[in-house]
Amino acid sequence: MQVLSAGAARTVAGSRSSHSSHSSHSSHSSYSSHSSHSSHSSRSSHSSMSWLLSLALVGACARDSPASGRPDVLAAAAIEPDAQVGVTPGVTRRAAPGLCLAAPVASSEALRCWVEWLASPALAGRAPGSPGGIAARAGIEATFRDLSLAPAGEDGGYAQALPRGANLLARVPGGDPERAAQIVVIAAHYDHLGVRDGRVYPGADDNASGVAVLLELSRRLAAAPPARSVLIAAFDAEEPPAYLGEAMGSIHWMAHPTVPRAQVVAMLAMDLMGGNLWPGARTPLYIMGRETIAATGEPASATGEVGLARRMMHLRLVEELPGARQPFSDHGAFFAAQIPVLLFSTGRSPHYHRVSDRPDTLDFEKLEGALALVEAHLRWLADLPERPGWQNPQPVRAADATVIVDLLQAASAADGSPEFSGLARPIVRADLARMRALSAGAQDRPLTEAMAQDLIAVSLRAQCLLMPDDEIPTAACLMTP
Repeated sequence: MQVLSAGAARTVAGSRSSHSSHSSHSSHSSYSSHSSHSSHSSRSSHSSMSWLLSLALVGACARDSPASGRPDVLAAAAIEPDAQVGVTPGVTRRAAPGLCLAAPVASSEALRCWVEWLASPALAGRAPGSPGGIAARAGIEATFRDLSLAPAGEDGGYAQALPRGANLLARVPGGDPERAAQIVVIAAHYDHLGVRDGRVYPGADDNASGVAVLLELSRRLAAAPPARSVLIAAFDAEEPPAYLGEAMGSIHWMAHPTVPRAQVVAMLAMDLMGGNLWPGARTPLYIMGRETIAATGEPASATGEVGLARRMMHLRLVEELPGARQPFSDHGAFFAAQIPVLLFSTGRSPHYHRVSDRPDTLDFEKLEGALALVEAHLRWLADLPERPGWQNPQPVRAADATVIVDLLQAASAADGSPEFSGLARPIVRADLARMRALSAGAQDRPLTEAMAQDLIAVSLRAQCLLMPDDEIPTAACLMTP
């Protein structure tokens, strides 16, 4: 999962040498043609935040690797001992697909097993085309086979070759003959950053957590198919340098679909599913994109059993950057084609794109709750009596302001994020007061465009503040041009 262009990054960083390792890749591919409200001339001084480097809820560093060195290489002899993937005490070091399938379906035990396998030293960060990436591919393919899922790749198999790496695709036929030809896509990317300068980036949250949910959902769907068919997609090459280019797994699939694109009625993507926005908290699961779906009703809530809060958020609050709208994960290519999308994420944790992104940093009870919520939304879309449609217009509403109010209140509390104290406190308080005013009244009330722009700016500022100071200092998030 990624964020801003390096051009925006440079605006923040200026000549700061501490951030000079973030390279460009500023092309926005075909997505920029779908940007909405890219002109920000109506924004107040609170809204003109072109200096922001990154978003925290669904995001990242500037679009490149944490290290500025050579391409991904699996060089086991060069891996530093302190970069090895940690294994949570009390859990077997022999995590492997067969053992994960032996665990109870959709359990935290099974989810932990998948994450520990994917983030293990043997897979060395799962860079596309590397031995670790190929080993991850083999294990996912074997799992699809063990579950008797129908191949949906190329040449009668599960794989779709990419310039570097391979997508893995399986199909669960729908149970209703009248709706089975319609397809809901559920996806998570399985690649990560691999080995950089001799250090393993294990990618437990990014995105072994999403793949763990995908594989447990596969078990659930195989046992109880919904009315519509489901395409299970483990995309490769989401991370840089493929990000937003033709070699990105989801973009390649949309250009070369392995099922008729006209049959795809909705797409759900999962990225960063098991972390928390700051230490010591259980922050919500964010579900973004509901505004793209023209459909009746809502999915059943599964939050009560696991104590996991969910927050429905408009994609504009995390994707509308100065000058263009930019998607941050595999849903982007589907959004660009006006296919309804949902993006699920618990947000960028402090371990994002670091060697510390290990299994023992994840909240597996939270991940189990996230799985239940994703399944509820998937089955809602796959069982709707009517075909889901593309919603237009897609107004920002008072409910979106309520989400940001909740975030600001939690982050600025005594047990919240330290990034929201000190220098940031007075500005955060002012932002919170304005957002409370916007959130007042009926939650389905559409906001004016000026209100929406102010809300987007506050959302971006909050997400910037959630980034560690060694990536963006607090003062940079508080600046105005």
